[in-house]
Amino acid sequence: MRARADMNKMVAGLRALGGPWDGIQIVATAEQIGVRDGRRIAGRFTVQTDDLVKGARYDDAVVRVTFGVDVHSLTSAHNKESKSGAASKGIKVKPYDIPLRALIAKDVDGLMMAGRCISGDFISHSSYRVTGNAVAMGEAAGVTAALAALSKRMPHDIMWKESEAKLTQMGLRA
Repeated sequence: MRARADMNKMVAGLRALGGPWDGIQIVATAEQIGVRDGRRIAGRFTVQTDDLVKGARYDDAVVRVTFGVDVHSLTSAHNKESKSGAASKGIKVKPYDIPLRALIAKDVDGLMMAGRCISGDFISHSSYRVTGNAVAMGEAAGVTAALAALSKRMPHDIMWKESEAKLTQMGLRA
């Protein structure tokens, strides 16, 4: 309850700034703090464990992930065995790319996601779900959605080079 009250204070503070924050509102919150895994879309591409192991590269890469595998205990027994409650599952991660296609729903035209709800398997999710990656995915999804809306196209019809150029113009990419 305190966390929700804090979020409402933050939103009110942003709203008070006006400009782009005018009318900002909370749409939904998690049922509880600490949810690490949740629903993920079935995307036009699914990030797989093999991508982490091989250090996959894609032409439509929106972010290069460098965070390792961080699977937390799935059972109370494993939690008792593990000192930290986390495990790498023996997987060594090479920096790998998240392609724009993993942010675009396969079965629902116009739907995009960013962060931990993109299209990926359980193990890859434990690597790409961290905030730094989610920020880059959010920027990519937002710009791609805006370009799609402005040009009356679907997000899957926007070439990543077009979105990347806009992000560079905005100073969000080098």
